[in-house]
Order: sequence, then C-alpha cells, then structure tokens
Amino acid sequence: MRDFSEHGIGRSVALVSLALVAVGCGNGNDPKVPGEPLGRFHVSAHMEETTCGPGALGSSDVWEFDVQLSRRDADLYWLNGEEAIPGRLASDGVSFAFDTRVAIQVAPPGKGSAGCTMLRSDQASGTLEPAGAEVVGFSGRMRFGYAQQPSSDCTPLVGVEGGFAVLPCDMAYRLDAVRSAAPKP
Repeated sequence: MRDFSEHGIGRSVALVSLALVAVGCGNGNDPKVPGEPLGRFHVSAHMEETTCGPGALGSSDVWEFDVQLSRRDADLYWLNGEEAIPGRLASDGVSFAFDTRVAIQVAPPGKGSAGCTMLRSDQASGTLEPAGAEVVGFSGRMRFGYAQQPSSDCTPLVGVEGGFAVLPCDMAYRLDAVRSAAPKP
C-alpha cells in the first residue's frame, strides 16, 4: 500500500473524511430550525456494505451521532449542527427520503496535474416512529457514494491506507435512532 504522505494528500483525505462526518453531526451550533421541531435524536449507524474498502476515509462498522429533525408540511429537515438539509415526507407522514450532492476539492489542479475533485452523493430513507403527535425515533438506511469528477485525477486516493479500494464506490449504513431530547418550544 502507498502512503498518503508521499503524495502530499494526507490532509486532503482527512478533509474528505471530515465531510463524511459532517453529514451526521456538526460542531453543536444549531442552525435556524425550519418548521416544527421534532427533537434531538441519537443515531446508531451500522455498516451494511461497502465497496470503498475497509476503513476508507476512517469509516468504521459502527458510527454514532446526534441530529435534530424538524418538519414543515411535506418537508423534513435533518439539522446536523451546520445546516438544515431538506428532505421529503411521503403522504403517509412517516416515510422520508433525503438526497444531496456535494463536490469536494481534495487536491487543486497544478502544473502537470488535473487535481482531484470528489463528488459525494448522500441518500437516506426511512420511517419516523410516532407516539401520538410526537416522533420518538426513526429507522432507515443511509448511503454515501463517491466518484471523481470527470475532469479530475483522484488515482492518488486509490489503493492507499485510509483511501479508497476503488472509485467509484459506496458505503451503506443501517440507521436506528431514539429521541434523546424533546423539541424546544
């Protein structure tokens, strides 16, 4: 296996890794809560499958984090401490889905190098667990997809410790969450 330091991309892989974690949790500063707050939830995420390779981007088989949820009409918001990520509630009022995409520049282009911009897609779906008018938990699945932007060269991230086994690749987690704090009025 190659070492990140010999390619000068260790810091960049750490940034991609941090971007993965930012989906679940943030720095504790709550963004403005849109709609009706549903509370804070403690989430246990268990890896179901990965084509990225074991430990890619510092991933582990079990990942725990806290998230707030709120809703407005058919919109459900995942508040990670940094931003409100909008999703949709189905007509049953409990099934939900999120689908977001982000481009992360891992290595800037330079002399003789195309640089590396990683495209990450995040998808989550599941079911809220209601108890009367309140939501006390949820379960579902979260998938992260990684691919290099077509004009990029991300091969230095492939086959290195902490990097990817292959690109494109996916990581999928099963989510189980319980409410850890009631919504603030």
